[in-house]
Amino acid sequence: MSAQPLPSDYHDALTGLPNRRLLDDRLGQALHLARRRDCGVALLLVDLSGFGGIDDAVLRTAARQLATCVRKADTVARWGAAEFALLLTDVEGEAECRLVAERALGALERDASIGISLYPADAGDADALARNADAARTRARQLGRREYRFYGA
Repeated sequence: MSAQPLPSDYHDALTGLPNRRLLDDRLGQALHLARRRDCGVALLLVDLSGFGGIDDAVLRTAARQLATCVRKADTVARWGAAEFALLLTDVEGEAECRLVAERALGALERDASIGISLYPADAGDADALARNADAARTRARQLGRREYRFYGA
């Protein structure tokens, strides 16, 4: 019999944000609802790495700054060492994502790269959405500092 995860197993200890486990659960729920409601979901992956000087204080500050860029129904999560994910629900199109990406780049006190993938346009499931957002983030990072890119653009 496996042990039930503790509430602390769902949040990043450093930032207090949801971790990958909780994000995966919320992403699955968001996709399920999007299919039923015929609406969109977006995953934005924000990368602070590659721009030097990432320490705990920088990560905590970035977490607070990113939380101000989304609606209460959306999720900001710790994705990796110097990476965050923004899960946007009930998305009507790229314009909403563009607004959030620009708001995030403006709020962060450092350079960042953001990759964006949309359901259903770019992917039909959570894994593909994450892969595509990661590919877009890699492209944004190649283009320079403070960039965002949509998957396929």
